Amino acid sequence: MIFFKRENRFVLDSSSIIDGRVIHLFDKRIFEGKIIIPKLVRFIVKKFIGPRGERSIRILKRNTTVEFVDVKGDGLVEEDCVLKVARRRGAKVITTSDEILRYAKLYPHVKILDIRDLYRLLTPIFTPNKLISVRILKRGINHTEGVGYIEGIKVVVDNGAKYINQTVSVRVTTMLSLETGNLVFCVLVEEERNKPLNIHKAKRKEGQTDGTH
Repeated sequence: MIFFKRENRFVLDSSSIIDGRVIHLFDKRIFEGKIIIPKLVRFIVKKFIGPRGERSIRILKRNTTVEFVDVKGDGLVEEDCVLKVARRRGAKVITTSDEILRYAKLYPHVKILDIRDLYRLLTPIFTPNKLISVRILKRGINHTEGVGYIEGIKVVVDNGAKYINQTVSVRVTTMLSLETGNLVFCVLVEEERNKPLNIHKAKRKEGQTDGTH
């Protein structure tokens, strides 16, 4: 699934690199093109998350071309720096920063791609109690859990480890939004059907049969 043509250019701010989901967008080829990172952005990322930021940049380099640029200007804030580079290079800005969105009003010709909005559009809706099918590929952290993926979203199935390499019907219980993406927890529909009756319901049924109240 390619949403943007190969020749496109994207400027990353520090918030997008720290967030981490931008890696997934290029890894899955949702975006293709050159990444431009101002040196000021790289400095900020290094300051706030240290080696993890450099690892993120190395992963991005595996999937596309990454160029580092220097922007002249005394006291230049990151938002101005990123938007000026984007305007000069005809690039789009990838961000999760509300400050970038605020500054962008001064740069009306620069297109802003907010990762938060993109994920709302790209992520399947896993609402609680929704029934879905997923192929179990491996065990989870808990050895009884099974793990599969739907559209790149990790799906963890309780007691699903015994169904590795099989497709099962599951019911969504919880969805968590993490820095690296979304995580969905499910239970097996088959196990729900086979659950014994609640003891209180069984007693009420027995009382009705005996004619007692």
